Amino acid sequence: MTTTRRKFFVTLGITGGAAWLSADLAVQQLQAQSPDNDVILKAMRDELERSRQLRVPDDQNVDDVPYFISYTLDDAENFSAVASLGALTGSNHTRFRAPLVEVRVGSYDFDNTGHVLSGYSGGSRYDTDPLPLDDIYDALRERFWLATDFAFKASIESIARKRAALRSATAQPDRLADFVKGEPVTSLEKVTRASVDEDAWSNRITQLSAVFRTYPEIFASSVEVHLNQGTTYLVDTEGTALRYRDDTLWLAARAEGQAADGMPVREALVIPASEINALPNRADAETRITQMAKNVQALVSAPVGDAFTGPVLFEPMAAAQLFAQLIGENARPTRKPVVDPGRPVNTTPSEYEGRMGGRVLPDWFDVFDDPTQTAWKGRPLLGHYDFDFQGVRPQRVSLIEKGILKGFLATRQPIKNALKSNGHGRMPGGFGAANAAIGNLFVTARETAPLADLKSKLLQLCKDRDLPYGIIIRKLDFPFSGGNAELQSLQSTSRDSGGSVRPVSPPVLAYKVYPDGREELVRGLRFKGMRSRSLRDILSASSEQAVFEFINNGALLARAGGGGYLAPASIIAPGVLFDELELDRSQEQLERPPLVGPPSA
Repeated sequence: MTTTRRKFFVTLGITGGAAWLSADLAVQQLQAQSPDNDVILKAMRDELERSRQLRVPDDQNVDDVPYFISYTLDDAENFSAVASLGALTGSNHTRFRAPLVEVRVGSYDFDNTGHVLSGYSGGSRYDTDPLPLDDIYDALRERFWLATDFAFKASIESIARKRAALRSATAQPDRLADFVKGEPVTSLEKVTRASVDEDAWSNRITQLSAVFRTYPEIFASSVEVHLNQGTTYLVDTEGTALRYRDDTLWLAARAEGQAADGMPVREALVIPASEINALPNRADAETRITQMAKNVQALVSAPVGDAFTGPVLFEPMAAAQLFAQLIGENARPTRKPVVDPGRPVNTTPSEYEGRMGGRVLPDWFDVFDDPTQTAWKGRPLLGHYDFDFQGVRPQRVSLIEKGILKGFLATRQPIKNALKSNGHGRMPGGFGAANAAIGNLFVTARETAPLADLKSKLLQLCKDRDLPYGIIIRKLDFPFSGGNAELQSLQSTSRDSGGSVRPVSPPVLAYKVYPDGREELVRGLRFKGMRSRSLRDILSASSEQAVFEFINNGALLARAGGGGYLAPASIIAPGVLFDELELDRSQEQLERPPLVGPPSA
């Protein structure tokens, strides 16, 4: 079964925090269409072929004709529900078809993309109705015709703006081709869709949400379930024709409390899956939600952490969350767009730019991304996919060898040190390009020791430096589950302290560990000055490894409910001991706790 996991996600108006998904279905196979009778595929192919004739009448610039056109369609059905404290608070069933039309004019070397206003049009357009949900050939072709007309006109305007900006520029950017040719691929999977027992799923999350009723310290909580079943179509003028299943499921819970001093505390649980049978059963889900509730209960009464500089041990799950941010995000540099003189644009550069061939990890570390791997030690991997957003088959990419940066994740837009795609263009990006993203990220260490030995080494380092304790981190708040104000505060604090432009998610479960081995949970710690260069200070790695899986949505810190397209990913990593890191107290403004306790108290 082909599963690219590049699903367009529509927010369905369900409240209670971020949007989450999952499913446990009574499977009823529906009739799949063959290539011969697939009306959608026929309409897309026929209109694409006709669109090769696009020209601007009496246009003197004969080079501005389409050299590449692609049509993508996500045909999806979504069921979502949310419950709190044993009561269903919302549910929704939505069917939608989301088309994406790309028209490139010019040539592979120079086209309409890569300008700060690429894709924008100052002209008028026909306001079309949503794409029909019925397989009506003429109606489908009409929608693609109008969308193509608008995309072509916008491309003509974009390439003119780009030429004007380059003529006025005092310094010319590095000249790389704007696009690389793809290898035509045909893969038309017979896609089936399962029926959903919506009442059964609503009842399940309602019962799971009742777990929080026995924890009066928790002021707000929810359990959510979503099922997004879809079929993705892609055809282009190079000859690629794809149809594949594109399902993404996940179950999630969230709980919030408040300490006596007013500090908010929280934890979120996300369990993603690509197959129905990979979702946790009722008992497993309840066990994990109960543990999360106990963690929030403990955080409410935990002391505030003190500012700390010294050795820090990340257990495997927290280490995988850290690598997802510091390596996964920096391994996908993007090209800076052409800008109009006097109108600069803010972009977030990769910290790995200009560091090819430089040391970014200790020399006993290797890192590679391999979306072609379907499982690890018998466990299916969420980050496997067969085609990326641009219809390219993914490749195994060696990113770091013996601590040295050797490669990047790449799309069909060439970048320095990656002149052709390696099948990692998993999301739409800015300025007419696609964004790269990890699939299955493997962080491996050749020198390892049991996690217990790393803890002993942590304590010895503290003793040698006359430190009263060290820090162990078991979980980060990633994907980030906080609000906009906290996210902005994290950004400014990280930037001001010399850390990453993209801040690192704060710890959720951080412990002081004392010389006798005793551990004490603390709250309110934030990283100070943390960035990709910090990884060079890793002293040791554990022989134990963890698999951390999340659904990348393109938002900062993969913030739950943010972004638009979904690119599920897996990170396999050991625990790591840092020689020295800095942590500080949260600077968030504290609010007064409720004057009266909750009814459950």
